[in-house]
This record gives sequence, structure tokens and C-alpha cells, in this order.
Amino acid sequence: LHRSWIFREPVDPVALGIPTYFDVIPRKDARDLRTIQQKLNQDKYDSIEAFEADLDLMINNAIVFNGAESEVGEYAVKLRDRYRELLAPIKGSGNGITKRKGQEMGKPHPSKKVKLA
Repeated sequence: LHRSWIFREPVDPVALGIPTYFDVIPRKDARDLRTIQQKLNQDKYDSIEAFEADLDLMINNAIVFNGAESEVGEYAVKLRDRYRELLAPIKGSGNGITKRKGQEMGKPHPSKKVKLA
């Protein structure tokens, strides 16, 4: 994934020369792989769906800001297709899923709703 650097760190509008980024994407909705990994490591996700919702938000932000036809937008779609493919078997396995600290998942807890516009 040679272009994965796009998603690895929080967007820095000054360093990237995109000063309007937070005018388009609210700070509270900004997502990147480092932030998602930190939340994962701290067991902040109650379900696979909540984890996937943050990934989806990251991808949607890239498409909204850059456009679906842009190089970033096209890469975002490819990345989304790949992680959905990787998550599908996990989501479909049902009762075998437990939180990393060993707590039973059972029925998924209500996850925070993410507006993808």
C-alpha cells in the first residue's frame, strides 16, 4: 500500500497546504489510521461495526474533501473495498467474537451512529 501514508496520520492542513480542510470536514469527524489504532488498542470499540464505522468515516472524509474522481478518492475506495473484504469473515462469525480483554461480545452494544452524509 504505497499510498497508505495518506491515511496514517491526522490531517495537518498547514503542512499539506489545504487550509480549508476543517471548514469542510469537522474536527470531531476527522479520522486517520493512527487514531483508529489508538482507539482499538484502548478497547474503545464495542463492536466490529463501530470499528468499521470509523474506517468508513475516514474514507468518506477523503472522498468528500478530495472528490471521488481524484487520486486520493480513488485510492480511498480501493482501501475501503479491501478492509471490507478483510472484515467480512469476522463480522459473519457471530458468537466467536470477544473483546481483546476477554469479555464476551454477545449481542453488539449500540454503537455510536456516524453520519456519512
